[in-house]
Amino acid sequence: MKSLKGTLQVPGDKSISHRALIFAALSRGVCKVYGLSPAFDCVSSTDCLKQVGVQFERRTAADNGRREGALLIKSPGLDGLTAPNSMLFAGNSGTTIRLLSGLLAGRPFRSELDGDDSLRRRPMSRVLKPLSSMGAKISYLQNENYPPFAIEGGNLQGTTFDLPQASAQVQTALLLAGLQADGRTVVKVPKPVRDHTSRMFKYIGVPFEAEGDTMVSVSRLENPIEPFTLDVPADISSAAFFMVAAACLPGSEILFTNLALNPGRDLVLQVLKEMGANIEIVDTRELCGEPIADILVTGGKLNGSALIEADRLASGIDEIPVLALAAALSQGVLEVRDAAELRVKESDRLAAIVNNLRAAGADLEESSDGFVVRGKGRLPGGSEWQALDDHRMAMTGLIANLASDQSISVDNDLCVSVSYPDFVQDLKRLSH
Repeated sequence: MKSLKGTLQVPGDKSISHRALIFAALSRGVCKVYGLSPAFDCVSSTDCLKQVGVQFERRTAADNGRREGALLIKSPGLDGLTAPNSMLFAGNSGTTIRLLSGLLAGRPFRSELDGDDSLRRRPMSRVLKPLSSMGAKISYLQNENYPPFAIEGGNLQGTTFDLPQASAQVQTALLLAGLQADGRTVVKVPKPVRDHTSRMFKYIGVPFEAEGDTMVSVSRLENPIEPFTLDVPADISSAAFFMVAAACLPGSEILFTNLALNPGRDLVLQVLKEMGANIEIVDTRELCGEPIADILVTGGKLNGSALIEADRLASGIDEIPVLALAAALSQGVLEVRDAAELRVKESDRLAAIVNNLRAAGADLEESSDGFVVRGKGRLPGGSEWQALDDHRMAMTGLIANLASDQSISVDNDLCVSVSYPDFVQDLKRLSH
């Protein structure tokens, strides 16, 4: 069992990066984005945007004293977007395919969107059905409710939506459509979601109104917004794996720098603290409308318990696999409820979490929408970890191997590049 020590700035926030790329289409001119996530998911967004007329140029040299070079995004404006000549391939990225659906729903041409085998198993009706009610013509090209599908956009009507599920992706897609619709579009969510879209709208000058934490509304964007410059903070979802490792491994100490602390994304911090982790938040500040901070995590024994259910899931559903690992290494209990959505992520993450941790010697009980982990204070290991081509399961497995008594072999760690291409290198650099 090793310890982790050092300073780490994980890649740029993936959710913010997707929005910066796609929202640049609302401008006419050249936007600059610094610190963009290198994840394959974000590459999927740029590749799709290129096919509808947005141009990109990478500048690797430092610029104006910023921490790294910029990606220049040259947009023709909404009215300048053109019909793609071929299928828009979103790869493994649910954010890409859902947000682009909202953007393209307002354009007067046909677009066809598809993804890899994993994305083809992820349901799309909760975004496509409301877009259809606004006037977009949706047709599924193979299987009802799943990619590939086609959107024929234009002539949208503003609509009021009261979403049954709290989804920042669906909310954002409908707002992007609403910016191209007649009348007002109102999107209500049952619980607060990560508010990256509202924060970025405010920062880059997109008009909108908000009531509390659960309702945002927009009207047609009559003129392109001014080209913007934006810095992307570090991604807390990527940092979560190292946070769990540092919290669980005695002798570890990692300082995470420039980390995004959006209030809709802090589940990993909440739950680790409830488990008894040593976490110190320092130097809180703001970057381009987003709260950020440096965070110090120090190793120790976790002996607290936590409950994660519906009202908390939206603030960290992607971190559930690695939090389950933290619980297995603790001397407490973690119960997860209302998380059936994890069955339709890149893999059936509920089953994957339970099967992998059980194989490694953990004590888990699975339910239809969650599980219970009863920590033993250690993880025996000596097993094979099935990543199922799911980047978050693969990263969880690599951390499990680091913290287990006997080695755990991950069947495929190459898929970590979907969100964190340098994950393995950073893990080696910090290991002592």
